[in-house]
Amino acid sequence: MQPKQNKALTQHNKDAIGRTFGRAAASYDSHAELQRLVGERLLTLAGPLPLGQVLDLGCGSGHFTEKLANQGHQLVALDLASPMLDHTRRRCPHVLCLQGDADALPLGSDCVDMVFSSLALQWSQDLTHALRQLKRSVRPGGRILISTLAEGSLNELAQAWRQVDNQPRVNRFMSEEALRIAVASAGLNPAQLSFETVTLHYDSALAVMRALKGVGATHLHQGDGHRTLSRHTLAALEQAYQTLASSPKQLPLSYRVCYGVFTLD
Repeated sequence: MQPKQNKALTQHNKDAIGRTFGRAAASYDSHAELQRLVGERLLTLAGPLPLGQVLDLGCGSGHFTEKLANQGHQLVALDLASPMLDHTRRRCPHVLCLQGDADALPLGSDCVDMVFSSLALQWSQDLTHALRQLKRSVRPGGRILISTLAEGSLNELAQAWRQVDNQPRVNRFMSEEALRIAVASAGLNPAQLSFETVTLHYDSALAVMRALKGVGATHLHQGDGHRTLSRHTLAALEQAYQTLASSPKQLPLSYRVCYGVFTLD
């Protein structure tokens, strides 16, 4: 049985995703609380890392590229968005930066000792294919560290939008079962996956939307992710979202995070 993949992610959509993240490059670091929390958790789950050549897949503005380079690793940073790579180059001038896609990995076989990819693979069109490419690029005995989003992510925002207009405003994510199937189909051990829920809080629905826009996570797989929201629509969203809050100015936004730490034979 093959997992259901993001078939809506055509090349046109991939280009749109790159542009969306590119527009967020300047604001990314100030809104990337989740990205930092999840990346740090992934490194904690991995434990001590032998020094070697590391691919930072979906490097964003280079926060973890810089951290891993400062630990003594040799880094290759890869991202869909050229403006994100510009930030990474300024942050890490000695790191090789490549514009590319996990679904068409521009690397040869057995060329790195480790892949670190945090909160990037949810944009893959075919997760099994992407993981096979990562596995091909890693030398025997190397490691693949991934985090991605699972079904249940952005659930509160989706609930609030359903009360407003019942339009597809939030992306769907693969179920935990589908993620395990994708990992197994790629020849990796699904027992090495773990799942945790991370919940952030915001003081308004507008702050939620700004945070998502600030990291570039507004592209919709099923349509246009750049709809202009009227004041009336935002007010309706605010009212709907408040019904989900335990207290005023504490609006929850939850993410179901999948972590994978794999060592190759």
